[in-house]
Amino acid sequence: MGTAKQSQNRKKFTREYKVKEIQRSITKKTRLRKEYLKALKDEGYTVPEKEPRTGVKDSVRKIKEARATEGKKKLDEKKEIKKQRKKLQRDELNERRNDELERIRVSKEKFQMREDRKKRMTQRTRSGQPLMGPKIEDLLDKIKTDDTYTS
Repeated sequence: MGTAKQSQNRKKFTREYKVKEIQRSITKKTRLRKEYLKALKDEGYTVPEKEPRTGVKDSVRKIKEARATEGKKKLDEKKEIKKQRKKLQRDELNERRNDELERIRVSKEKFQMREDRKKRMTQRTRSGQPLMGPKIEDLLDKIKTDDTYTS
């Protein structure tokens, strides 16, 4: 629950309280300025005229327009960066897919080579004896490809 002072302190930190405080201070300042100018007039001094602020408004407008175009440029840059990032991701995905397909193709080729070698090695004559020609050729191929026998 808390005391009355604690609840009053809690109210000071709300947005509504801050808005009211700002409005109060603005009205107080304008009232004081008005009273000061009136006192100056009563005393016989010349009251300063309000200066037209059109130049300030124009410059503010130009600044806002510049910021808007800057924001558009930033948005365009962000869109461009996003497109580039998507393109990179697509390229990486395609590269990975191609690598995977290449790996699969190589493994299929190796499997086919093993199957062919197995067929050659298991060939037999009509009477059921193993053929020695393909086995000798295979041994010769192994010797030719091995680095220890070639100099």
